[in-house]
Amino acid sequence: MLKSGFLLLIFLFFITFAFILFLYMIIYAKGEADLTEINNANRNLSSYSIYFGGWVIPTEKSIEDFVNNSKKFTWVSPTWYYVDDKGNIIERAFDKKLIEVARENNVKILPLIANKGFDPNIVSSIVRNKEIGDRVIDALLKVVVEKNFDGINIDFEGIPSSEREYFTDFMKRLYLKFHEYGKLISIDVPAKTHEVYEGWSGAFDYKALSNYTDLFIIMIYDYHWSGGTPGPISPLDWFISVLDYAVSNVPREKIVAGIPFYGYDWPMNARGRGVTYEQAITIAKKYGAKVHFDFDKGEAHFTYNIVLERHEVWFNIAKSTELRIKTALEKGIDKIAAWRIGQEDPKTWKVIERH
Repeated sequence: MLKSGFLLLIFLFFITFAFILFLYMIIYAKGEADLTEINNANRNLSSYSIYFGGWVIPTEKSIEDFVNNSKKFTWVSPTWYYVDDKGNIIERAFDKKLIEVARENNVKILPLIANKGFDPNIVSSIVRNKEIGDRVIDALLKVVVEKNFDGINIDFEGIPSSEREYFTDFMKRLYLKFHEYGKLISIDVPAKTHEVYEGWSGAFDYKALSNYTDLFIIMIYDYHWSGGTPGPISPLDWFISVLDYAVSNVPREKIVAGIPFYGYDWPMNARGRGVTYEQAITIAKKYGAKVHFDFDKGEAHFTYNIVLERHEVWFNIAKSTELRIKTALEKGIDKIAAWRIGQEDPKTWKVIERH
């Protein structure tokens, strides 16, 4: 009896050990990723002469990629500033090296200013209260003039649709004031394929706002976003529809097609997380995934499993950028902006030539 019990314990031990080893292999064992499709897609890339800009965040990787490829840029938007709930302009970062490199290569500097945390109440107070709004305009102008920037990039998001006319009036006052000093105004606007008056993009009157900006940057990404279902971040058919709507409302020479350099990793039935090109490739290699490239959508994708949890990843490669630039140029749009520098497939820089 004792012997039988001992043998049972040994049997259970080995079964448990084998199960743990199996889980370990699933979670940690590295496989051989199949990158054939994206390697083939990235062969024989074409380069295009465009006006190119991008956002640079205060990280070593983002700044380094700008510095190494600065000759490709027409303008750069470092994400250094935000406005708080009191209307104060806060400098969250500054990088002297970026300034020096931009100046050496004749790259215009248009730092980004955002409403802190994309808080809608901050924008409401700025655009509805003329006194606060004018104080913000003066404070922004002071920063731009004192630091000899070429202009500013307005990235106010989460604006209530009820502020539509007030926001346009604020942009008008900002534009006229900055132009007195020869400074440029660029604005980041949500992508849309038809006029809407509600929701995330309801406050943005394309036609009216285009009168008060020099660069009208349309953020043509997050079609599928971290809080939604998995899929391409900027599918080409949608990209085309966005540009078609834009050219019917905005002077073509002002339109800037904003494109993604990033991707998302969505767990099954859970919120996705942003991934760079390098992170996506690392995940694919870790789990031995076969990576596909969808030419119709213009993006790479793959799936993998962690134990019983399925993940789906969509991300952008150099071919993605080439396809979007080619599409924009076919629409007569020769200005491209990328969110964000430091997330890209290194081969992307082969596609971009400064106009």
